[in-house]
Amino acid sequence: MKRPSFLLAAFVAALALTGSASAGNSFDVTLVRFAPGTSPAHMRAAVTSAGGVVVSDLGAIGALGVVPRSPAFAARMDGDRSVVSFFKDSVLGAEPGSADSGADPDPWHDLASFLGVTNPEGILQWDDNRMNVPAAWTTTTGDRGIAVAVLDTGVQDTHRELHGAVDVGLGGNFVPCADLHALFGLGYLDRAGLRDCRDTDFEGHGTWVASRIAGAANGFASNGAAPGVRIGSYKVLAAGLGGLSSWILAGLVDACSEHHVDVVNMSIVGYMDPSDPADAEDYLLFRDAVSYCRSQGVAVFAAAGNDHVRVDRVGLTVGGRPLEGVGRVTLGSEGFATASPGSDSLARYDLRGLLEVPGGVPGVEMVSATANAIGAAPMDVPLRWQDHVGARDQLAYYSNYGSRVDLAAPGGARRYEIPGYDGGVGDVLYGGWGSLGALSRNGLLCSDPFAASLFNAACFTFDGQPFGWLQGTSMSSPNAAAVAALVLSARTDLRNNPDALTSRLESTAKTGLANFMGPNDPDNAAPALNGIACATGYCHVDQSSPISFADAYGAGLVDAGAAVAG
Repeated sequence: MKRPSFLLAAFVAALALTGSASAGNSFDVTLVRFAPGTSPAHMRAAVTSAGGVVVSDLGAIGALGVVPRSPAFAARMDGDRSVVSFFKDSVLGAEPGSADSGADPDPWHDLASFLGVTNPEGILQWDDNRMNVPAAWTTTTGDRGIAVAVLDTGVQDTHRELHGAVDVGLGGNFVPCADLHALFGLGYLDRAGLRDCRDTDFEGHGTWVASRIAGAANGFASNGAAPGVRIGSYKVLAAGLGGLSSWILAGLVDACSEHHVDVVNMSIVGYMDPSDPADAEDYLLFRDAVSYCRSQGVAVFAAAGNDHVRVDRVGLTVGGRPLEGVGRVTLGSEGFATASPGSDSLARYDLRGLLEVPGGVPGVEMVSATANAIGAAPMDVPLRWQDHVGARDQLAYYSNYGSRVDLAAPGGARRYEIPGYDGGVGDVLYGGWGSLGALSRNGLLCSDPFAASLFNAACFTFDGQPFGWLQGTSMSSPNAAAVAALVLSARTDLRNNPDALTSRLESTAKTGLANFMGPNDPDNAAPALNGIACATGYCHVDQSSPISFADAYGAGLVDAGAAVAG
């Protein structure tokens, strides 16, 4: 099985944070799947009698997350006729009231520059303009009756941008630290990398996502695209580690249960091997959880992924179950992820044939990421764009693409629309090239020197409140989810009907776009700007073979004004 990892800010996360996640499932958590019709009480009794301890409740979809404590556990599960399967858990490591309309954006929204850097849109929160949010705001800035679930690293609800936005009656902490502590001890959890057990956000990622969706239009700093809606914080990922499938699934099921939310956002990505029986069963649990959400009237949005691979929409039999609309990484050359210069093998970048979760699960709206524009790089950047400089709304250089993509939304990208190792010191995110949002005061995105540096998040504080610039499909997915929340606020006829909602978003999306971004180039072995060799190929983007409109944008770039109107 390829180890999944959760999304943060594209390459910032890859360098700063994924190392501690490499331990995989060190907690010996097992997912137990029961036969349809098995009662929750029977499921728990079966696990207890077999010598297991329940740590995650997935009863709504007929499963439990369990830590076996008896050497006879497997044999007893095998002998229980109510048990369909059991397998080791895996790690995935990084939405009634009256509508409010006519509000003004916050003061930073329309600022022209940051630290002397500006962008072609001429404002810092360029992504709202590219999604036509100002037009939607003439009708609604969001209805308090609409709630968006943020399944992520938690949310710092004390941030001034999120005061009143987070509904404490929704969500919770689905990282079962207390149970794992009792079972394994504090030292074991520390060695396994689980050091984030409190309810708030010690990464910054979840806070950023929440602020992009519903950051307050309160006359302070920045704002979200749908500041009138509520946020439910579902902490399913631990800072610097990621999360087990069971944690994510428990949060997802809870979000869609009684008193459910209206929209779910998951800025999370992993890949599973359909030929591995445990991965296949895990994938089917994600499929069942998404189906459950949709049956409850909840629309689910997820990131397309930051590996710049082609994800095909296929029909596939997984674990003996035929499925349609599966997101599978292509079997061809575009199935290799962006390789880091200095690598001596492509083995770790080979995602061919793997199934993407959760974005590629049938029923999930997969969102690719667009850049502000292709910025003009200096002459001493050999791999700069020489044609199409200034082109807007390009597929971001890191974004996954392919026929499985449903929609595109702004995710931001480095100034020159090439990786930082190709662009050098001017290839920044700040100034409206990345996407601006709130961060958590003690989170890794502000406390880790590399992640917080000017070259990456450029974390800064204003009146004691932290903010930063991120890029990734982690950013595009909440942009699309926020637009979905605006649509539900204005169009009550689309509530509790995820098919109608996503159809509305897709049918009104912008289509007058020309994409020039190509795939990773297997034949370009040029070194990075600092001279580090690219012996494997796939380090640089192909600027001469554009990815098609449909594969880059799906139905198109989400358009809030058009989707809300009428």
